[in-house]
Amino acid sequence: MEEQKSCCGPDGKCKCHMAKHIVLGILAIVLIVYVGLLARNAMRNYDYIGKSPDQINLITVSGTGKVSATPDIAVLSIGVISDSLTVSQATKDNTDKMNKIVDAIKNQFKIDSKDVQTSGYNVSPKYDWTNGQQRIIGYTVSQNVTVKVRDFTKTGDIISKSTDLGANSVSGPQFSIDNPEKAQQDARAIAIKQAKDKAQVMADQVGIKLGRIVNYYEGGQGYTPVSMYAKDTLAVGMGGGPASAAVAPPIESGSQDVQIDVNISYEIK
Repeated sequence: MEEQKSCCGPDGKCKCHMAKHIVLGILAIVLIVYVGLLARNAMRNYDYIGKSPDQINLITVSGTGKVSATPDIAVLSIGVISDSLTVSQATKDNTDKMNKIVDAIKNQFKIDSKDVQTSGYNVSPKYDWTNGQQRIIGYTVSQNVTVKVRDFTKTGDIISKSTDLGANSVSGPQFSIDNPEKAQQDARAIAIKQAKDKAQVMADQVGIKLGRIVNYYEGGQGYTPVSMYAKDTLAVGMGGGPASAAVAPPIESGSQDVQIDVNISYEIK
């Protein structure tokens, strides 16, 4: 009872209750303001739902990033095509030649087994038409291996040695980048910076303010492998091995452009 009286003044009004009411009033005002802000933000976000870009007032800019990268892999396709009257003989001839080629690639040129892969094997009959009748006159066996060469100084010698051992179908080298992610990241950074700089210049010239980024598109990730070799040095005899001892062709890897194209859309404030 004494504590109750200490909160009350001479006029009989209780100061403790008044203080509580003031605190509750302040809390109610803060709550109302907070809920109002949440509602406003929700309504602003809701405004974009179902609207097309032109209704949101956007500005879209593009950027292109390009970097030159040095290829680190030369891919060769080395094949043997063998003809014979019987399947067994064509298969034996083909297998003997291909085994010698693969053995030289792995042991003489120290190419890791993981970089040598059989990419095709085919057995097909050869036909002759006589008096309107079809008959089998022999068989063709073809086999291809794909070789990844990481030391370009070996590329020409591998081609030369393979044709000496009986390869009569050679294509490549196709130069490529084994791990293009680093070059792509560099090109992307250039493209994005170019687009952002362009957007700021346009905004300053037009007299608008850029808001948040509401859309991003990226394309053109990658590069085109190029084939570079002296074609006249790869002439080989079809079906029976090399016409003569092949000369190692000159190989130049050059460089490749990695390009990234981006589009960035900004909200106009």
